[in-house]
Amino acid sequence: MSARARAVAPAGIYRTLVAPGTEPEQVRQGIFELSRVLADATRASLPDDATVLCVIVLRGGMLLYPGFAAPFAHTDFCLLGMERDTWGQAQCRYLTPPGRPVYDVAVLIDCVAATGGTVLAARQVLADSCDISRHTAAVLCSSERATRTLTGEGIDVLGFRLHEALDGDVVTPDLGELDAGDLFSGVSLFLRNASA
Repeated sequence: MSARARAVAPAGIYRTLVAPGTEPEQVRQGIFELSRVLADATRASLPDDATVLCVIVLRGGMLLYPGFAAPFAHTDFCLLGMERDTWGQAQCRYLTPPGRPVYDVAVLIDCVAATGGTVLAARQVLADSCDISRHTAAVLCSSERATRTLTGEGIDVLGFRLHEALDGDVVTPDLGELDAGDLFSGVSLFLRNASA
């Protein structure tokens, strides 16, 4: 079976979310609402009897967890802490161990896929922990390059916008000009308020 990309209907929430100048609280609320829609679409794309591992790619993927918790209530979850090294390559800092040795599907949950490198690195980390037959990336948005890369590597991609532009290694428009990981942790928000 070849991998495919499928855009989920964004309603008006996504457009508001990525508008320049949107307040962080409004972006967080929009992400929560979109995460529920994305989770339902992801669940509906999987076979009912599939054993599923939901992988929250930290930090940004944690913003989507609340929306995925209920539709995947009877599913194993693990946390995968990823960061970029000095050369810009995605590296795993830690992984909470998956509950089983074998899964039919791993759902890799992250807010934004810019190049696809983090999702590919996450798949490799998981391969060292358990056997997985199929991978799906659930993202709010993805650049055209990332979508092409991931589907070319056999990973299905679901999200609201899957062909966004790329400026260097940053998807544009991003989440209201805010980084997903910083939105979760509040780091950039604290620095922005401290400099005001």
